[in-house]
Amino acid sequence: MNKRLFVYISTVITFFTFIFIQVSAGEVKDIFSKKNMAGKDICSAVKKTIKDGMNTREVVRTGIELGHSACLVVKCAIAGGGNLKEIITGAIEAGAPSNVVSRCSMDAGADPKAVSTIIVQAGLLGCYFEPEGLEPIEVELPGGDQGGGFISPYSF
Repeated sequence: MNKRLFVYISTVITFFTFIFIQVSAGEVKDIFSKKNMAGKDICSAVKKTIKDGMNTREVVRTGIELGHSACLVVKCAIAGGGNLKEIITGAIEAGAPSNVVSRCSMDAGADPKAVSTIIVQAGLLGCYFEPEGLEPIEVELPGGDQGGGFISPYSF
């Protein structure tokens, strides 16, 4: 009798495990397809917005700030015919790392030299440059000019 009970319980557990695995696989497929659709939606939205004449930099920056993949937004903006300088500047302003922006831009078919030049320029936007025409101030050490020479290590 114990053997029959063991076989029965094993069969029931195996059956429910199989059903659980099938349901879980179905949920993963649903989640994946929803995420994939969200990617297609953002891509078509970016392309359409750029083609409608909106500011490319603002479109890219807003798309990334809303939480969409920086790489996806950059690729879609390039595919939508946006200005490369505006795309890269918007992505960097939104906080996307420059290595991600450069890799995704080149994956989308942008010229590597143009991408590197624009990334350097975009990275300099927040830098401070000294204004031209200022005269340097000479700083003197206190005590004036004293003689030179050596200091004996014996005096230490």
